[in-house]
Amino acid sequence: MAPLATQQDYIIPESVIAAQDQFSKKLIQAVSATTLPPKAQVEAFADSYFDRFYHRAPLIDRADLSTEDPSVLVSQAICMVGSLLRHSGPDSPLGDAEHYYGKVKTLLYTNYEPDQRNVLKALCLLSFRNLTPPKVVSLDCSWQWLGMATRLAYQMGLHRESTYAQLPNPGNARRIMWSLFVSDRHQTACFGRPSIIRASEFDIRLPTIDDFEQQDTKAELFIQHANLSIILGGIVDRHAQKSEMTQNEAISILESLQQFINNIPSQLQLYEGSNRRPFRPDIYEFHANYFVCLIVFFRLFGHAFPALTVSAASLVASSCIARLYEQFLYRDEMNYLTPLHNWFVMVGCAPQIHHNATCQGRDKLCNEELPILTNALRYMRLKSPPAGVLLDIIERLSEVNSNGLTPSVSSVPQEGSPTEEPWLAQLPHAVLLNSLFPFPGSLSPRLSIIQGINDELNDLAVLDRMVEQEDDDLEWIFNEYQLNYFDASFV
Repeated sequence: MAPLATQQDYIIPESVIAAQDQFSKKLIQAVSATTLPPKAQVEAFADSYFDRFYHRAPLIDRADLSTEDPSVLVSQAICMVGSLLRHSGPDSPLGDAEHYYGKVKTLLYTNYEPDQRNVLKALCLLSFRNLTPPKVVSLDCSWQWLGMATRLAYQMGLHRESTYAQLPNPGNARRIMWSLFVSDRHQTACFGRPSIIRASEFDIRLPTIDDFEQQDTKAELFIQHANLSIILGGIVDRHAQKSEMTQNEAISILESLQQFINNIPSQLQLYEGSNRRPFRPDIYEFHANYFVCLIVFFRLFGHAFPALTVSAASLVASSCIARLYEQFLYRDEMNYLTPLHNWFVMVGCAPQIHHNATCQGRDKLCNEELPILTNALRYMRLKSPPAGVLLDIIERLSEVNSNGLTPSVSSVPQEGSPTEEPWLAQLPHAVLLNSLFPFPGSLSPRLSIIQGINDELNDLAVLDRMVEQEDDDLEWIFNEYQLNYFDASFV
C-alpha cells in the first residue's frame, strides 16, 4: 500500500490556497483554537481520560501526549473529554466541554492538523459528545461525528487487514478501527439506524493484548467489549433481514452469548466463586452491556421461544442491570458514564415496566428496582440532557397499571408466592437460561427464577406442555420510546 496522499501532494490553484488560508487563520484566531489550558490542566484531563474513559475507547496513547510537540488537535479533544468527566460544581462542566468542542471543530474544519491519524482520533472522541435526543436532526451529534470518523478510516484503508502491515503503530490503528466498530454497533442497536460498517467490508482481526500500550485489565476489557459487539451486531443484522428466525438459529445466538459470558477472563468477572470481587466501575459497566444484549435479543427474537422463557430471561436481566446501577449510585460513579448508558437504562426499564403493569403495580421488586434505574437517569441528565427526556417517558409509563393486561396473565410468581416451585418446574430451556446467568443469587433476587432447575427440564417435551404463559410483548413500551425519543424505527 502506498503512503497516504494529502492535499499538499497535489497542485491546487493559488487563489484557492490563499482564500483557504485567510479563512482558516481568521477562524482559528477568532476562537483561540490553538490556545491550550496550562500544561498541568491538560495532564489532569489526560489522566481522567486514561483512568475513566480508555476502556471504552483506547484511541490515545500516553506517548501521544508526552512528545516534545504533541498534537494541538488531540490535546484539545482530550480536554473536551476530560471536562465531560468532571463532577458538576457551581457551574455545569458542559460549558467548559463546549468551549473545547468548538476549538476541536475549528481545527478540523480548517485542516489545521496534517496527520490524518490524529484527525481520526479527534473525530472518534467527538462521537462521544451528544447533547440532544436522537429525534433532533443535527450535525452536532454523535451519529454525524461517528460517520465522519468511519469514512475517514475507510479512506485510510483501516477496514482491511492488508493495510496494517505497512502502518506505523498498527496496534493503535487497530484499536481505533475497533472502537469505531463498537460505537457503530451500539448506535445501530440503540437508534435503529443502518450500520455504517458492513461486515462484508470489514476483515481486520480483533485486537490482542499486544496491540495496547499498557497490557492491563482496561485493555482486556476493550477486547471483550469488541467481542460482545460482534454478537450484538449479528443480532441486529439478523433482525434487519426481516425474515423469520427458527428456534435453532435463535438458540445458536444464545449459545454464543452463553459461551461469551462463561469464558471471559477471571479478572473481568464480578465474582470469584460466591464472593463478589472489589468494585470496579469499568467491569460493572461491561456486565451491564451484556445484560442489555440479552434483553435486546429476547425482544427481537422472543417469538422463537415460549413466552415464559422470554419473560423470565428479560426480567432477570433487567433486575441485574438495576443492581449494577445501584452500585454506581452507592459509590457516586454515575458521573463517569457516557450517554450510551441512557440507552442501557432505557432497555433495562422495559421488562420492569411491563411486568409491573401485569401485576397492576403490586410487584415488590419492580417497585424497588425501577426507582434505582430512574435515579440513574436523574444523575445522567446533569451532563446528558437527553436522559431527562427518557426519564419523563419512563416515569409516565411506570404509572400504567395495566395496558390491556390483567394480573392473571402474569406467570412470573411474586416473592413468597406459594406457586413459585410449580412455576419453576415448568420453565422451558432452563439449562440454557441458567448458563446465561452464571452469577450467585446475591447479584439479584430475581436470579432465583431460573436457578436450581434440573437438567432434564431442557427436554423439548416440556415445551409442548407449556400453557398459560405470560404475554411477553414489550412493543407498547418501545413504541412509546420511539414516538417520543427516537427519530427512526427502533430495532
